[in-house]
Order: sequence, then C-alpha cells, then structure tokens
Amino acid sequence: MSKKTLYITFDGLTDPLGQSQILPYLIGIASNGFSITILSCEKKESLLKEKQTVLSLISNLPITWEYIIYNETGSFITRFLYLKKLIWHTKKLHKKNDFQLIHCRSYIAALIGLRFKLRYNIPFMFDMRGFWADERIDGGIWKLTNPLHRFFYYYFKKKEKQFLTHSNAVISVTNNGILELAKQYPNLVITNKTTVIPCCTNTILFSKKNFNVDFAIEGISNDSHVIVYTGSIGTWYFTKQMIDCILVWKNFIPNLKLLILTKDITALTDITDQYSPCIKNNIIVKSSTYQNIPNYLSIAKAAIFFIKPSYSKIASSPTKMAECWAMDLPIITNAGIGDNDLYFKNNQGGVLINNFTNIEYENACKKYLELSAQKNNYRNIALANFDTQDAITKYTTIYKLLTKT
Repeated sequence: MSKKTLYITFDGLTDPLGQSQILPYLIGIASNGFSITILSCEKKESLLKEKQTVLSLISNLPITWEYIIYNETGSFITRFLYLKKLIWHTKKLHKKNDFQLIHCRSYIAALIGLRFKLRYNIPFMFDMRGFWADERIDGGIWKLTNPLHRFFYYYFKKKEKQFLTHSNAVISVTNNGILELAKQYPNLVITNKTTVIPCCTNTILFSKKNFNVDFAIEGISNDSHVIVYTGSIGTWYFTKQMIDCILVWKNFIPNLKLLILTKDITALTDITDQYSPCIKNNIIVKSSTYQNIPNYLSIAKAAIFFIKPSYSKIASSPTKMAECWAMDLPIITNAGIGDNDLYFKNNQGGVLINNFTNIEYENACKKYLELSAQKNNYRNIALANFDTQDAITKYTTIYKLLTKT
C-alpha cells in the first residue's frame, strides 16, 4: 500500500515553474511508491491553456490534483483569504486521506505545514526555495518604511525560525543558504536535517539530440550568433544591463542577436522602447511553452542573465542555469548569486562578471571568445549537478525516512 502525502504550493502546476520545478519531482516520487495529493494555486489564464497538459502528465499515476483559483493582483487581505482556503482544503483532504507527510513549497505553504505539525503531529518538510521574506525586501516588493510591510517581514522572519525548528526536514537550493542560516540561528541544529537540492532540469528533454532540425525563428538566420535569455523580466533580473552588455559585444561580434524568451512582453517593451529601432532590430522576442524551450535554446551559442546582487540571492538557484548547461551552452552571468561562484570555479561554465560597466562587458566578451575557441562540454555540468533524476532520488529518500511507521 502506497504512503499518502500532501504537497502544498502557491505556485501553479500550469505555470512554467510548476512544469519544470514541481511536477517532474512529484511524478518521480509517485513512481517510487507514494500516493501524492497536490494542492496548488492556479491562475485562470494558465489553467485554461495548460490544464490538459498537466492532467496528461499525471494520468495513470497515484497523484491527485486539487487547486484553488489565484489572482496575483490581490491585496494582503485577498492573500490571507487564499491561505484560509488552503487550510480548509488541507483539513478536508487530511480527514479523507490521513496524510503521513506534508511537503510545503516555500514560506506561505509552510504556515500550513507548521500548523498541522503542531496540532496533529504530521511530519512536514520545509522546502524553503530561498529567503522569501528577505527577497520581498531586496526586490522592492516590501519596504521596511511601510508599517504593514515591516510587520509582515518580521512576522515571516519569526515564522522562518519556527519552520526550521519544527520541520522534520529542510530543503535548500544552495549550500550558501544553509551556511547563512546556521549563522543566523546557531542554536538550531539545521544542517543535520537539511538536504541541498538545487533547481534541476530534465536532461532528457533539455538535450540537443531532441531539438527539431527544421526549427526556425523570423529575424534569425543561419549565420546569426544568437545569445539567449529565458524567463521573467524585472524585479530580480537586470534586463537593461543585459541589453547594454549585448550592445558592447556587437562591436566584437557584428552578427550577434539577442533572443529573449518571456511571457512578460509588456514589461520588456517598457525597457526596449528606450533604445533606437536599429538596436531593437537585434532583439528577437518570443513566448514559449516549457516543452518547446529546448528548440529555442538549440539555435543559441550561449545564454545570458544578470540577477540583482542582494543578500537574499545567496539562497537562489536559477532554473535557467541548469537548462542552458543541459543544452551545452556556456553562460554569461554575474558573480555572487547562490552557489554560482562554486559551480563556475569547479567547472569552466562560462563567464562571470563582477560589475555592470562597459569595460567589464568588453573583458567578458574577450573571455567568451576565448572559450568559444575551445571544445568545452557544458552539458556535463548539468548531468553532474542538476539532473532531475538525482533530485528525485534525494526527495524519495527523505519521503521514505519521514513516513516510516
């Protein structure tokens, strides 16, 4: 008889993140003998487009999917009501299934896991994903000068300590994040129950062996030197600095094109409108489903992304990094993010920059051209460090340990 577990997430399964960083792990865990109920928050538009994709992925598996409809533009009160709905659903589901484990993705979900651990002694896993409260401050979403924001920040920092204290297992996406928590909470024996699982990728899907040889993009020719960016625009990502870097690089690589894959078209347009039409002609913008991203990556020579340097980003593991290395692409990014420096030090994974200046961009381009003349296997970095199957093995080991009877 399979052991019954509950997975709670505020991120939707129908979002790209859900299909890259939630479903693959849960499908693998379910295949290893666990019955999993997923409770998620879904956006209406994404649900309409991707619901059948999700259902097809979990069909014939011991996975049940429950969800509430979620609107990102709601107020604090609206979000509190979403939390109340999730708590109500969790009570109803637990009464029916008698869960042996609650797996909570990030801080808001962990509020529910903590509640059920203290009331019903159900083991719970704090899959923290990053320093959520600090990210809200560093990203400018919350401001400590705002009394309400300040209250929420200190509330969640207090809860963070409780999550770490009462959880039966902690998941961090970086080694640096755990080292920092050990400094913050020296009286808690965090490392003994912590496993580091970075944001991994499906190295079978993200492989140049699987791309469509007839795949073509308007505005990109066979002799274009394509550098690709995938993901969100704004908040954490320095899009303007990335474009400025590409403009410097065009002095060295005249046929350079920047391919941006994003759903944040409006936010991107606000940035690209600052540039002349001539410059914008070298920026190709597309939106893609998760399954089709490898086709776009397959025509690129390298990947690029710059992340806002901040305290909270030491606990960040960019999914795009694993995907691009799996597609055998060198990466141009900035130092000091998550465990990036460690991976780049141990492997020649691309080029790290230390500041956002034209001189630094020029030096980075020279290093990149030197790398391009070598025959490096960047895919091996993903296979050794970011393979979804390795993550599934680690998660399954924890599930088995926490559901022992």
